[in-house]
Amino acid sequence: MFYFPVSTVAILVSFGLFAALLILGWLIYLLKNGNQRALRRALGLFIPLWFLGLCIAVLPASPQPDPSIPGGTFNWIPFLAHRERDLGIELVANFGLFAPLGLMLAFYWRTYSVGKTMLLSLGISCSIEITQLLLNNNRAADITDIITNTAGATIAAVAGWFVVRKVSRSHTRDLALLG
Repeated sequence: MFYFPVSTVAILVSFGLFAALLILGWLIYLLKNGNQRALRRALGLFIPLWFLGLCIAVLPASPQPDPSIPGGTFNWIPFLAHRERDLGIELVANFGLFAPLGLMLAFYWRTYSVGKTMLLSLGISCSIEITQLLLNNNRAADITDIITNTAGATIAAVAGWFVVRKVSRSHTRDLALLG
């Protein structure tokens, strides 16, 4: 993943979670009001913004000052933390990094499939790790990142799917009562 001081990671994760909650609230509002066009436009903005933020967070412009990470390596052992890093922080950060994508895709796809979200997040995560491996800028690619990124998006997708179903049912019921 990325190597920042813990305070920077905490700021990034906090900002991401706050933004995700605001976006989730806005998406629920649009869904409740039956405004599908505005919902899809909002997602057409939020998903690319998420991707841009992801690129900024995980693909540094220059090599990172972390001599403990041998550049150009891939860690195949899941959940093995580097010496100077806290595994818990990395797990939460990776999980939270992809959770907004899972939530947004739950609202975006008309015929929703958790499997599609899982495959898409797996593909994006693998692409990031391969890019980090090829850039060779003191960033090690890691199987743990792939697992936690995919899990974050998948679990958020399941939660988002339940939210969409519940809000859609209540909106349909409200329309039936008015009719």
